[in-house]
Amino acid sequence: MFKSLLLSLSLLTTVPALAQAPSGSPEETTDPAVEALVQKVTILTRTSILTAIPENDPLPIDLRFVSVPGVSATLTQGVTAKAYTRYVTVEGKQIGQVILSAVERDGRSEPLSSNNFTAQFDLTKPELEPTVPIEIQGNQQELAAALQRLTDGTGEEAVVRQEKDVQESDTGAGETGSNAKANPDAAAYQSPEALQTAEVAPPIIKITTEGCDIRVDLEQGYAFQQSRVETTENGTVSTGSCADGETKYPLQRSYTACADLVDLTAKTATAQYIQYYSDGGGTRQEVSECTLDTEQVFAIVEKRDSCPVFLDYGNLEAVTQAALVYVNSTNTEVQVRACQASLEVMAVPLEETTDGCSIRHDIAGGKSFRQARKTYTLNGITWQAGSCADNGTEYTHSKVYVNAANDKICSPIVNIGSASATMQYRLSIAVDGLSQYVNECTPDTSSLTVSATTDTCTNPVNWTHDVTAGISYGKERHYYTFNGTREYVNDCQDSAAAFYHQVETTGWQDHDDQLFAYPLNTVYIVAPNGRYNIKVSEVLTGAAQQPYVFTGTSTANSGEVTYEDCSKYQGVNNVENYTRPGGTLYSKVIGPATPIGPAHACNYTGGELVGDWIYATAGPIITTPGACWWWEDGKCAGRNEASYSRMCYFDATRINQREDGEIITSETKRASYQGPTSCPTNPPTSQLSNLKSQAGW
Repeated sequence: MFKSLLLSLSLLTTVPALAQAPSGSPEETTDPAVEALVQKVTILTRTSILTAIPENDPLPIDLRFVSVPGVSATLTQGVTAKAYTRYVTVEGKQIGQVILSAVERDGRSEPLSSNNFTAQFDLTKPELEPTVPIEIQGNQQELAAALQRLTDGTGEEAVVRQEKDVQESDTGAGETGSNAKANPDAAAYQSPEALQTAEVAPPIIKITTEGCDIRVDLEQGYAFQQSRVETTENGTVSTGSCADGETKYPLQRSYTACADLVDLTAKTATAQYIQYYSDGGGTRQEVSECTLDTEQVFAIVEKRDSCPVFLDYGNLEAVTQAALVYVNSTNTEVQVRACQASLEVMAVPLEETTDGCSIRHDIAGGKSFRQARKTYTLNGITWQAGSCADNGTEYTHSKVYVNAANDKICSPIVNIGSASATMQYRLSIAVDGLSQYVNECTPDTSSLTVSATTDTCTNPVNWTHDVTAGISYGKERHYYTFNGTREYVNDCQDSAAAFYHQVETTGWQDHDDQLFAYPLNTVYIVAPNGRYNIKVSEVLTGAAQQPYVFTGTSTANSGEVTYEDCSKYQGVNNVENYTRPGGTLYSKVIGPATPIGPAHACNYTGGELVGDWIYATAGPIITTPGACWWWEDGKCAGRNEASYSRMCYFDATRINQREDGEIITSETKRASYQGPTSCPTNPPTSQLSNLKSQAGW
């Protein structure tokens, strides 16, 4: 019989054949010449109940004959057509298939050649409805012979005689010269009252997922909901084994829950994913561990512009630092190593230069001091590596009155009243073999005819402030007294009074991108008349970069939410935490961390009474005739009205909506129950559990 089914289905479609049917069918091999003489007719059948059709794997079902051309209705009365059904998907269309395998009545069964009785039809839903007849193309002679064998006699004469006996019994009349003469007992026979017979309820066949798991097939990329056939007959429930059913869920990849695999030796980062599917309720079901995606490999490179240059004064080097980063599949930069010495850019020497630095003068001490700063050059750009400071070179002051030609370099100061003159001089130092003057012309007060005073010269605004040398010079002027009145001989000029700068940090100029800050300094002196600010909250020339202090790593909420079907993920970042020089905290995002989740973010819509269902329309009323208790001319003339029933079915839609408003799934299924003489608009509460079970919800 299995070969028979394979042969039959091969005529219908090229997809795999039905599973094995019951054994006992006649041999299927037929002479082609004989096949040409076979009379194929359209046999109308139907199901008694709404029946779900499985995909690929065959399901045994029972059918009732509606009509068989050329065959008396008495031969099909009370006969069950044993069949198998399934559907296959061809080019995206669902094709239903039915094959008759036998006929059965009163416990007797006659096999049929399955390749001689087939039906194939398009489906909109994988269901057989009781209201829609199934047209089976079949061998009329073979079916008629099988039906005859189910009767009490064999051959056409026995069938005709049986029909006549039934008619005479139903009408209670007989012709003169009939069996009444030969059989006096028959002549006295009276027809009995009509029996109130109830038709035996057909077996209820249901496909259910209860007790069956979902089978994951990683190779095919699907998770198959397994189901089994449950048959209820005469109150006895029998179940088949679980097998892949028509419902399957595609496996998807999720990179969200897996961190990229970092290989610092190879300088690569490889994406990882897990496989999952969303079941009928939209719930995420993970089916694999994190797996490398060898098609998504990212190069790890140095990023130097986010790191400060390390000034190694011990080795007199400027060391370029770099973080190691890569850009992942979402175009997000991920840091895999913090700032360290670059392997691509070599350290450069710290060099001393006097450029931009002045000479600090200590007029009272009679000396001057050379100042210098450290610099380094990267990519053709010279950078300062600190402020100016004494470099150890000293110059001794000399009083100079005349130049090399013995000419006075300053005019004498003449006191007409006393008829005296006071010489003036300048302080000189020799720098690299050349003379440099330290001050302006200054009277030689040793003659006691000229005196120095700070009168009118005490305002620091007018003083000389050498910020690079960190010193301010007070001013004075000179005079002599004539007739009790001061006669000033010059304007205010630098004096020997020196006021060293004091610096206080009043803030910070933060550079989060490179993890350092410049101090904002206020430079001031304490003059005789009080404090005087020279610069207020400025970044001074040559100010050193103050690095942030690393305190550890942690994670922080990114504020981003992503969804995969009904799964919600809260974005999280890996961060490095630093303390800025000003004491504030800075968290540097170095890349995405494993998100928090998944959390289920979907809900079904529907009223409380019907749970997850929204009922659309009630199906049409289906009547199942009761047993026939009166026959006339081979046709039923009366039925047991009390055995009438109604088949009520309902289309129900279930909507699975995510919290952000997106509809994830919207599925409509049909369920039915055998009800009273009319069907309500909505099914009664007592039937909800049964209906949901039928629909698999």
